[in-house]
Amino acid sequence: MNQSAHLLTRRNFVGLAGVGLAAAPAAFGTDAAFGADEEAPALKSELLFTIHAQVELPQQIGATPQGNRQIFYAKGGTFEGPKLKGKALAGGGDWLLVRPDGIAEVDVRATLQTDDGALIYTRYKGLIDSTTGYFRTTPRFETAAEKYSWLNKIIAVGVGRSEGGQVVYDVFQIL
Repeated sequence: MNQSAHLLTRRNFVGLAGVGLAAAPAAFGTDAAFGADEEAPALKSELLFTIHAQVELPQQIGATPQGNRQIFYAKGGTFEGPKLKGKALAGGGDWLLVRPDGIAEVDVRATLQTDDGALIYTRYKGLIDSTTGYFRTTPRFETAAEKYSWLNKIIAVGVGRSEGGQVVYDVFQIL
């Protein structure tokens, strides 16, 4: 068989991607995709939890080709919301990069432990603009605990701030 028959050209990829996107509603049991003249439903959210995290003073890696790199290790913290609460375990951290334009890129990994002992791994990226106060993240969760398995299937957005020597995030589930 000719090896070139296995190559996927950009045009073929775009065509296949379009077919896949068009077929997605049927594959997942939704009624129809939104047309160009239809409005998508308004984005809705609900508070998942608020987390208060303490971090160590940063390791200053310094000015790298990508920007000023700093690593903040987590000392621990607490989280509480309508559906879950517990503590943030020590050992996670934020591999922060302050870009040349002054925007900070957040890159966090942490472990949460619920009050009933379940472990939840979370990772998120985000952006901080200290000139405007904009501080947003996109947490994702992984857990083996059946009670909290719904976390494996959601999208969330965090709104962060610094408060009294700690980092605080209000984390919202996107509905």
